[in-house]
Amino acid sequence: MFAYNESICLALPGSDQLGIGYANRSAACFALGEYEMALFNIQMARKHNYPDKLMAKLLERERNCKQRIADGRSKGTVPCPRMGFNVDINPRIPFLAKGIAMGYDPRFGRGLVAEKDFNAGDIILDEKLELCGIDYNVTFQTCNQCSSRRYHVLIPCPKCPFFMFCSEECRELNWKLFHRFECDVATKLCSVSRVSDMIAPRLFFYGLSQFGDDVQAMMEYCEKAINEKFNPLDLDYTIPCRLDVFKAVHNTITRYDSVVEMIANNTAATYSVVFLMNPLVKSIIRTEPHRRFFIRSIQTYSKVAAALATNSGISKGVITTIRPVGNLFNHSCDPHAMTISDGGRVKMVMLRPARQGEQIFISYGPTWYKPCPLSLMFKCCCIVCDKGKAGREWHSLMDRKLPQNARKDVQLMKQILGDSGVNVASKMNAVQQLIKRYADYHPQREDIGYLLKLYGEFLCFIVQDEHLEICCSLPSQGAEN
Repeated sequence: MFAYNESICLALPGSDQLGIGYANRSAACFALGEYEMALFNIQMARKHNYPDKLMAKLLERERNCKQRIADGRSKGTVPCPRMGFNVDINPRIPFLAKGIAMGYDPRFGRGLVAEKDFNAGDIILDEKLELCGIDYNVTFQTCNQCSSRRYHVLIPCPKCPFFMFCSEECRELNWKLFHRFECDVATKLCSVSRVSDMIAPRLFFYGLSQFGDDVQAMMEYCEKAINEKFNPLDLDYTIPCRLDVFKAVHNTITRYDSVVEMIANNTAATYSVVFLMNPLVKSIIRTEPHRRFFIRSIQTYSKVAAALATNSGISKGVITTIRPVGNLFNHSCDPHAMTISDGGRVKMVMLRPARQGEQIFISYGPTWYKPCPLSLMFKCCCIVCDKGKAGREWHSLMDRKLPQNARKDVQLMKQILGDSGVNVASKMNAVQQLIKRYADYHPQREDIGYLLKLYGEFLCFIVQDEHLEICCSLPSQGAEN
């Protein structure tokens, strides 16, 4: 599928090759049984100069898609569990659970703390992605604006051969926020970019857009001392304001790290040269003070990204995201909650209970029960990585045995999870109840670790399946040659 997307991206706008690219992708969707997706691509092929001499084959595929949908063979009609909020919602932050507040810990700095008990299965965050960096290796797999992996329906930027989008809305928003600064130098950026670096200049241009491209006004705000008391949870998110989002991210206090400092300097030096080759950027950043501010900002936002950004790995690449609230959760290799990014949103689901007063941790990649190839951009201070007395005491609990009745329950759970006759929602509920029942035995490697690992895999499956249902319900609006 990704090769078809690349052919669509490389096709000249207005040429019949673009129509053929969409038609080819419709054939692939048809072969995969994705009939709604095939219809979307058939309409796009007809809209983009698909050759008349090949039209009969395309129309036949369209009839076959509609017939299969009528016969009930549509994947879009397959029910799947919906993962909406199942706890009270913060009235000022409608994508965050009520009962979560800002706290401070000398080891981790600021973080989010439970003001009440939360249990396994509680959905505590459902936040729209606002800023992401896409690895150039996966630009044909994901939306460049929201990082949605709707690769069946991605549409290209009409001006550069790299970036694709899941909708016209995302393409227009991305252009307004930062792609207009990237597009003319996209090929050069491809030569110098790493995903963790790319998000730093994007954060600068995101802010510049909110200041109406007035670099002087942005500089006057950003050159002030960081407001250490700034709390993103004090903002009212019921009326979204991207300027407030930028200020929330900008006012991040970063810790000194020699490696991060070196990367930030290299990032600023490289990107400042490339972006200033773009006539649009040169027309805005005209004076020497503005150029120095641009370079300093990329340095600063590279360090902010190292502190805040969350990486998620997909086939052959990485997506880096920054969110004003979700990134306030600190990392631990023994997380309370799991973060799942899909469909342009980030959902955070409790894996195990968090008691009132506890800081709620998520994982930025590795956990003690599931290794991860993604490396952290900082020294981990969590209990799992602690080399002192607390860490040794925690690890001493790992190999203990559960009581006999608990072990029997876990064995029964394994049988239920392997039973194809039990639906996914019932399995999820059973796992949640078992984790809650034996929460006092955490951490324990053999049984509790197994349940946490399996529960996380189920959560990923359900969210991605939910996203697929949403994709399949898209109205048909527009493959082989």
